[in-house]
Amino acid sequence: MLRIDKANNTRQKIITSATTLFFQKGFENTTMQEIMNTTGLSKGALYHHFISKQEILESIIIQSKEDIIDFFEHLILEDELNSIEKIDLLVRKLQTDHALLNLTQNHWAEKVPYALLNTLRNSINILSKYVEEIIRQGNVSMEFNCQYPKEVSEIFILLFDVWLDPIIVNSTYPEACNRIQFIVTLLKKFEAPLISETSEKMIKERLKEYYDK
Repeated sequence: MLRIDKANNTRQKIITSATTLFFQKGFENTTMQEIMNTTGLSKGALYHHFISKQEILESIIIQSKEDIIDFFEHLILEDELNSIEKIDLLVRKLQTDHALLNLTQNHWAEKVPYALLNTLRNSINILSKYVEEIIRQGNVSMEFNCQYPKEVSEIFILLFDVWLDPIIVNSTYPEACNRIQFIVTLLKKFEAPLISETSEKMIKERLKEYYDK
């Protein structure tokens, strides 16, 4: 058990150090040698856990997915927040999460084979179900009157995961802002106004930071 814990701790140390280096220097400009130096591990110890920085990036993606699922699990059980407040918290999480920002900055979808496909499957099959539950909660509390909570939740996730992702869809900042406004309008038409003015502003600010780089 101690050996397993030590191995897990070492693996996490590598992931944490690599995440910081990728964020500071970029994925392409970071070497395995630099990761080894930062962690203080020997070459054998590092390569025992990861054979390449691409494999480390894959683990960062997986860990980010697990973190978001855990966040959703707690979010839907939060009784003191209404549905719009829950989405506000979700947006804040997505727009400020260090690991997610790192993945965006490093064009994760281009670096890991099948990463985009796996992420889309995760979004549609798992994450959308949590959004659906939040919409249903909003229907019960009479915040919403959405007749298609399942379909709206899937569209919501797809639009944010794909259509607004500057890595996947080429666009200018004004075009991205128009897309955000379209999503807000679409959700209102289906009587599930998930995006508050606060969340809309936060999303636009984060996208502006990306486009200004």
